[in-house]
Amino acid sequence: METELRVEGRNLVFAAKEKDQIISTLSVSPDIGGDGTTIYQIKNAFTKGLYRRRGYMDAILKDVFACLQSEQEAFVFLGTREPAVFAKYGFVDIVKPTDPFPNTLGRIVDVKSFLKYFESEKEFVLSLQITDEMLPENDGIFMVHCGPTGGRLNSMKISMTEVPESGGCEKIAAEAKVDVSDLIQFGFGLKSAKEAFKIAVSFKEEELFKALDNLKFKQTV
Repeated sequence: METELRVEGRNLVFAAKEKDQIISTLSVSPDIGGDGTTIYQIKNAFTKGLYRRRGYMDAILKDVFACLQSEQEAFVFLGTREPAVFAKYGFVDIVKPTDPFPNTLGRIVDVKSFLKYFESEKEFVLSLQITDEMLPENDGIFMVHCGPTGGRLNSMKISMTEVPESGGCEKIAAEAKVDVSDLIQFGFGLKSAKEAFKIAVSFKEEELFKALDNLKFKQTV
């Protein structure tokens, strides 16, 4: 199997091939988000019937994620009638069933860029552990700082130092934990802070939930 990327107009077309025969393909198209910035949508995902469940779409989506990560794109979305097909790649619902376009799924690609869509009137700092089984770049502890200037949320990934058996440096502890699938649903209003986040420091629970619930997500699909 080999994969290729070509540009067709404004679209990026990804394909998986065997002996010059295209087996699986999809396109990534730019759209305008709620704040006027460009966001990306996956369209026309297709694999020939006899070749399904053989890893061709896996290989293509791996290329898609790597490409969008290199451009620091926050997330990618798609519309589908078969959400279960894309669930294993980390795609989840990002619109409510009553919205005009149900069955719209989203997937965080670059978590640091995604966090920058949040705004808050009050300043707070949070060490947040984010888990992402598929994209290791998103997996780890992030120091999240929401400052008063413009209310923009900035983040920095910090390394987790393991504690040697003989002692040594302390392991960095996160104050809250969240999975990328819960984080994107929290951003688009499908989950509350209490549904999405687990607070690891009990005495800060009320304070952190209040701060998280006051975040505003400046993006719509």
